[in-house]
Amino acid sequence: MAENRVALLLISHVEALAEGARELLQQANPDVGIYACGGLNDGELGTSVDHIEAVMNEIDPEDDILIFYDIGSAKMNAEMVQEIHEDRNIAISNAPLIEGAYVATVTAGLGSPLLEIKREAEGGYSKEG
Repeated sequence: MAENRVALLLISHVEALAEGARELLQQANPDVGIYACGGLNDGELGTSVDHIEAVMNEIDPEDDILIFYDIGSAKMNAEMVQEIHEDRNIAISNAPLIEGAYVATVTAGLGSPLLEIKREAEGGYSKEG
């Protein structure tokens, strides 16, 4: 049985940061599904479960998902989305948003499974001690 494709979901408090990261990663591998969720729906700084849910609806329901986040409440909202979608294979990475997502993009492009991509992305970095 083949592994599911892995999509990357980038969550940031700033729309331009999430979109810029997505643009950078798509240059690294345009075949990997990379989705950006930045700021609030009204353009303000922050993150919200509703906004993340709207982006989640764009991701193929068969894809596994690896979430990267910038700071604080972005992780909390990612965890809530993970609970809401407990029927999906979703992991949250503690790697830095840009560096970790870049490694994940390359690794996902090789067809690696979700947990291997997460492990590679976290490599030597983690936001947790």
